[in-house]
Amino acid sequence: MKTRYLIAAAAAILVAACSDNDQSPTAPSSANPSFATGDNGMHGKPEPHVFLRRGFARPVKGGSPNLNFHNGPVLPASKSFAIFWGSSWTTSPGDKITGLASFFQGFGGSNFAGTNTEYAGANGQVTTAMTYLGNTIDATQPPSKALTVSQAVAEACKVSGNNPDASAVYFIYTSTTAGHVNYCAWHSWGNCSNGAPVQVAYMPNIDGIAGCDPGGSLHGHSQGLAALANVTAHELSEGITDPRGTGWYDNSGAENADKCAWVFPSDVTLKNGTTWRAQGNWSNARYTARTGYNNLSGQPGCINGNQ
Repeated sequence: MKTRYLIAAAAAILVAACSDNDQSPTAPSSANPSFATGDNGMHGKPEPHVFLRRGFARPVKGGSPNLNFHNGPVLPASKSFAIFWGSSWTTSPGDKITGLASFFQGFGGSNFAGTNTEYAGANGQVTTAMTYLGNTIDATQPPSKALTVSQAVAEACKVSGNNPDASAVYFIYTSTTAGHVNYCAWHSWGNCSNGAPVQVAYMPNIDGIAGCDPGGSLHGHSQGLAALANVTAHELSEGITDPRGTGWYDNSGAENADKCAWVFPSDVTLKNGTTWRAQGNWSNARYTARTGYNNLSGQPGCINGNQ
């Protein structure tokens, strides 16, 4: 699931249409643990679209659970680039850098990538094509708290030399832990100082956080890698089908991966033969035909490429 947080207008980074207030994501509320704090349900602004931990939800509005098109673009032939921010990535990366590269390299052309291809945007139909552009380590010190959208956009613009690939999602993995927030990751978008559009995803350190752990078989991966791979799959799918807030989401603001979060009927095998415990995505067609598997709300609209 996801929520929305107002963020600062990023002078010289985001376009002037961005929100005016910079509000850091908040921790889970013990007074109201069933809902995400700070939820305003907004779209169309560069706010973080948050993947909530297990146990958190957003208020559900009435009407059809299917996703609606909001007249904007998708990423028909997507790309991805990984930024590992922090000096610890040079000294103790574990299996995460190589493992995530394997995940990204196997995603394109897989049945799992096919769970997004039902959706089209103003710029064409989503395909299973996804190119991994590689990764880089930025050994500078990342912020000690959760990234804001403006900080994530600034980092992606810096790493790309203000020339980001408009078809890519830039995944920013930091050593900053997610123990103080109610989410596991988020994705958003913005523009570099020269106006170049960029899509970003913030991936904090979720090692050992029960609410972000998919559980099940690790398939030879560390727990931290298995957790990151699942949230990466979630944010990649949403970055493809709703890259700039005007793509596909339902009446409550939930995107295709939000609606199928934390349900794992089977593990998925990618094009390169690697196997992962990754959640599926929502299919309008499968829900209408009642041929998908149930999400946590009992709605049979989820698919993971094995159906």
